[in-house]
Amino acid sequence: MYSVEMKNAVSSAQSCIDLCCGPQNVAVKSAEYISAFVKYLDVLDPSGIDFLKNGFFAGIRIKKYWQLFSEHYNKVQAIIEELKKNRLIAENTLTTLKRELTAYQSALDSFMSGFSENADAELLDQKMVALNMKGILENTVAEYTALTDRLAGITTTAADVFTNAVLIARVNYQINLTGGEMVGGASGTADIAGFRSGFSRLYSMCR
Repeated sequence: MYSVEMKNAVSSAQSCIDLCCGPQNVAVKSAEYISAFVKYLDVLDPSGIDFLKNGFFAGIRIKKYWQLFSEHYNKVQAIIEELKKNRLIAENTLTTLKRELTAYQSALDSFMSGFSENADAELLDQKMVALNMKGILENTVAEYTALTDRLAGITTTAADVFTNAVLIARVNYQINLTGGEMVGGASGTADIAGFRSGFSRLYSMCR
């Protein structure tokens, strides 16, 4: 006999997926922001700069790098803020999807417990639809789990990299990347090696 409960569960799952994964969903928006972010990372890549090299021309090259960094800093920070917002949206979306999957699994278990090998064609079709929907929900949960993990990695690493960049520029080269007046007595550990390695990790995460 056709299960109304299972039909309602499938309908609810489909509505949840449609709501969470529409054409302008957070995954699409995040991909757009990450793509824009990568373009700035290409420009600000420090791999070709020897920050420890002395000399007139080396000094000019280093200064030009930090001036370029300063020009793009606010634009990059704006993208990072959008990625942080998207991370929160993705986490909330994932929570909603997991809750829907739990409810759906309960309905499916109930449906399958009463399933008979002698079920008619209509019920067999419903079983196929129900199992397919479970697969779609599970795949969607997996996709959003990967998205939240990726956004968490990017935003956390970006915060470390750009905080380090501000400190290096301020302490080592008396350049204020954030704009406004320089704050006197700047101190801290300007970790150039950490900046390089962090930038490389960030770049890999975004590719």
